[in-house]
Amino acid sequence: MSLLNSLPGLSRTSLVLLVVLASTTPAATSQQPRSAGSPLAGTSWQLVRFQGGDGAVLTPDDGAKYTIAFDKTGNLSARIDCNRGRGTWASSGPGALQLSPLALTRAMCPPGSLHDQIARQWSNIRSYVIKDGHLFLSLMADGGIYEFGPVATQTPSGSAPAKPPKSPVPFKGPVTWICGQGNAGTDLLRATFYETQPSMVLLERGSTARPAFQVKAASGSRYEGDGVLFWEARGEATLNWMGAASTCKPK
Repeated sequence: MSLLNSLPGLSRTSLVLLVVLASTTPAATSQQPRSAGSPLAGTSWQLVRFQGGDGAVLTPDDGAKYTIAFDKTGNLSARIDCNRGRGTWASSGPGALQLSPLALTRAMCPPGSLHDQIARQWSNIRSYVIKDGHLFLSLMADGGIYEFGPVATQTPSGSAPAKPPKSPVPFKGPVTWICGQGNAGTDLLRATFYETQPSMVLLERGSTARPAFQVKAASGSRYEGDGVLFWEARGEATLNWMGAASTCKPK
């Protein structure tokens, strides 16, 4: 007779199940990289929004329901709406992030929750950038970006609030470009260039931000992402944003 079958009925129905959300990653092995020196160590974040590779933006009803806390020993705790979990994390270099499988309670969250999406995509998080005090977690294959803000913490009376961590990745910008589409007028594009491997540019247009990664080009610097292309050469840039082409010049 199994242990579960030997439990009384009440215990079986109240048993909290732990589930593994992802296959084994390097962070879960004995060879995992050290994380103590990473800017993520000792920080806590809450979700601001998710922007998919298709441009869709999802905003939680309450960011405090979706939190991640990275401790200094390589462990992390997470809240994903109505469930809580624990796992490990590691960073092998600037911008790199490896997350272990997450042991998560399995309550049924209400309709409209982002729980199922985050649980499904957890293992696809591969890199991070800290910009303007916010944490951006990027999914592999340009699947989208989760944006987190710092969790507010109380500080002793008279003491200065803690400064947000700085990005460990060298970057340039943001650089503002003026982009025109013929008679359709112009708008502004902000581009921040990160020295990741491969190099990445974070393009911000209005309230939408999209990442693109550098690819080989005959001249200049060409960046491609899901639904976006940015090609800088000879002081100008060609932008293709969700099928709409325009020419951009530095402001």
